[in-house]
Amino acid sequence: MLFHPRPFQLAALGLAAVVLPLAVAADPWPALTIPPENARTLRAPPRRPPPGDVGTRAQLLVDALRTGESTDVQRAEGFFLPREPFLAIKDMSGAAGYFATLVRWFRRDLLTERARRRDWTGARFESFELSRACTWMTVGREANRLPYWSCYRSALRVSVGGRSERVEVRVMIHWGDRWYATHLGAVPSQH
Repeated sequence: MLFHPRPFQLAALGLAAVVLPLAVAADPWPALTIPPENARTLRAPPRRPPPGDVGTRAQLLVDALRTGESTDVQRAEGFFLPREPFLAIKDMSGAAGYFATLVRWFRRDLLTERARRRDWTGARFESFELSRACTWMTVGREANRLPYWSCYRSALRVSVGGRSERVEVRVMIHWGDRWYATHLGAVPSQH
């Protein structure tokens, strides 16, 4: 936890506030329209959005699992919360850097999941099951300045080698009427 001295404390220490700029402000708001489902003024949770196109975008994960090619792994990021909504949601200094870290973890977790099986040849998308274990995240929780639904342990079903495989998607959040992953694997403890 950072210590943020008040001006009178700085004066007592013989330091000027201009010499010690310790105020930590959130990154600036990106230029995008905030959907009504994520409006800061919401006092009660809106209806949880239906899965919508999440299954279509989850197919990008299957492609990345099947090939492991960097282009497919990069395309799978279409399943991940985009940068601009993330920056609008997070009320923290360094949100852009944290977003880059989350994307790295997402790629790492995808490749770790791929390594779990020896062969993903012929892998086909079966379904995506959005979890029912969801929480309404009010403003201020998890360093957010906008509210959202957060669902835990959703499941991607993949048919491979005559078997149905379950790939867990640890955290999904909504932006407007769409769902996005923010964590594919376990959330690292340094988070």
